[in-house]
Amino acid sequence: MRLGIPAKTHAFTLTEMMIAAAIASVILAITLTSSIALQKSFSQVDNYFATHMQQIRIVDYLARDVKRGLSVTSSADKQTVVVKIPRYIIQAGDADATAANIGTPRNPTRLYVAGSGDPNVNYGTTTSTVEYKVSGSSILRTEDGIVTTIASSTDNLIPETIDIELANTEYTTTAITFKPISVADRSGTIVYSTAYLRNRRRPTL
Repeated sequence: MRLGIPAKTHAFTLTEMMIAAAIASVILAITLTSSIALQKSFSQVDNYFATHMQQIRIVDYLARDVKRGLSVTSSADKQTVVVKIPRYIIQAGDADATAANIGTPRNPTRLYVAGSGDPNVNYGTTTSTVEYKVSGSSILRTEDGIVTTIASSTDNLIPETIDIELANTEYTTTAITFKPISVADRSGTIVYSTAYLRNRRRPTL
């Protein structure tokens, strides 16, 4: 028995081809739109957390220096902070520096005040000046002429420090905000930090 082969072959009609092409175009457009949206979302999340890490870095640096500080001075715009801290390490040029003790920790002196249960601790009269300042697109920390970049993108990252003096000590309150690339509102990004000047619990040098 021989199988017959039909002489006529079947194919898609023009209408079917147009419908298939339209469906494929819609699927491709949805795929491209979703991909672009996901990439934008990833970029915004990455920017948010990268800036947030810089925000925490500034808080950590400021809190460390303020806790060691003898005095804190904030500028009128609250974006420049100057901290005076004891020089804990003996450096060349200090009054008590010798060839043998340069680079070693300075031994503090303890003085008990009458009527006080706690001693006053002094590290001598030599101090270091630490300045935090917005410069161009960076926040710089300068200590005795040595500059360290603490954070960048200062167009998005704004620190404000307020110095408050109490009867027996002093503390600073710092608020740092940034503007995410996704929204213009900074209010939801504020991080607060309060640091007490531990060295202020003694007579001023």
